[in-house]
Amino acid sequence: MTIAESLYFVYDGIRSDEMGLINVNMSSGMQEQIFLPEQSLKEVTIRGRDTPYFIETERRPFTLSLNFAFTENFDDEKLNKVARWLGNQPYYKPLYFSDNLDKWYYTLYSGEAKLLHNCLKQGILQIQMRNMSPYTYSPVYESDYYDYSTNTSDGSKWVIENKGNLSCKPVLTIRKIGDGEISFINLSDRGKNFRLVNLRANEEVIIDSEEEDIVSNIPMTFHFDDVYGDFPTFVEGANYFEIYGDCLVKWKYQFKNIG
Repeated sequence: MTIAESLYFVYDGIRSDEMGLINVNMSSGMQEQIFLPEQSLKEVTIRGRDTPYFIETERRPFTLSLNFAFTENFDDEKLNKVARWLGNQPYYKPLYFSDNLDKWYYTLYSGEAKLLHNCLKQGILQIQMRNMSPYTYSPVYESDYYDYSTNTSDGSKWVIENKGNLSCKPVLTIRKIGDGEISFINLSDRGKNFRLVNLRANEEVIIDSEEEDIVSNIPMTFHFDDVYGDFPTFVEGANYFEIYGDCLVKWKYQFKNIG
């Protein structure tokens, strides 16, 4: 599914058709749409060697050029309402289109926004929306608590499928049962082990794998020196985890895609 096929879009939780706007195409024939983000190569060239040394790639956030038509005649009140909605956001807000509601962009108005009209209060809005990263995302998923309060020495199994085509770094909420430690081993990611020690009974910690941050509900308690191994990550495809330690675990995650 592509943007051009969509009738309406949703921005900041509000449907465009409820605001009197629908998605339109301004050109005939083949439609053009961003497929992959802009990428540059970092290389080093030395004298006497024609082939440069490759260092890394660098991807840049992309901009969507969008066209929306007013379904009815507009007036100043309607224009002001749309301007506040699309042009006065304090931070990137989710944007997704009707033909693929599971593909999210996080965008802010950038560059120019133009109103094309026929002097009869009928027209089309052209606007550029810049994505916050080179990637697109799934909706945010949050599980209920999984109960491992009677975990054995053999641990417990848990499986999740990463439906994106890039790695995903979840947020975990862990409620410890009894004093001790917890451990998460991802057998699908070369057996990488995340271990957190010195937890207190009934302590609740929030583990943000993306930011590599841990927050405890016990005041003045910090666990930065109690972490061993790698923060939990979902690799592409099925992820088979082994979980050790008596606890309750809740997962929050958002799959990420390139393209």
